[in-house]
Amino acid sequence: MPALILFIGILIGGFALYRFMLNASAKEVIAMVLTVGALIIGSALFFLAITGRLPAALGIVAAMIPLLLSWWNAKERVKVPPGEMSKYDALEILGLKGNPDEEEIDAAYKRLMKKVHPDQEGSEGLAKNLNQAKETLLKSIKK
Repeated sequence: MPALILFIGILIGGFALYRFMLNASAKEVIAMVLTVGALIIGSALFFLAITGRLPAALGIVAAMIPLLLSWWNAKERVKVPPGEMSKYDALEILGLKGNPDEEEIDAAYKRLMKKVHPDQEGSEGLAKNLNQAKETLLKSIKK
């Protein structure tokens, strides 16, 4: 009897999940996955802690730190209006990391522009991206 109740519950849950996925936006699906993941991790940590396996629980937390850091860094990738460039994209285009100063930005820009300038058989699109990346980073420094 308990197996039948579990089976019926799984069927109802699966149907509810199917209906949710039909009408959900990408943001809602991501929010649901994050919520369910957090609940599962929290439940597992609680279970390990109350059963006396706290070192294992702490190991799980330590293993999750890189995932949390990558999620936190992904938050820096804010959406920008079309035609504009985010600071993260600008840093990636110029091959820079962190918070570079004006000299580092200029050095990276000049080094890359020598390679992609249209007069050096480069591409106008690449040169335009480099110009936009430089402008974006310089604006972020002056803020």
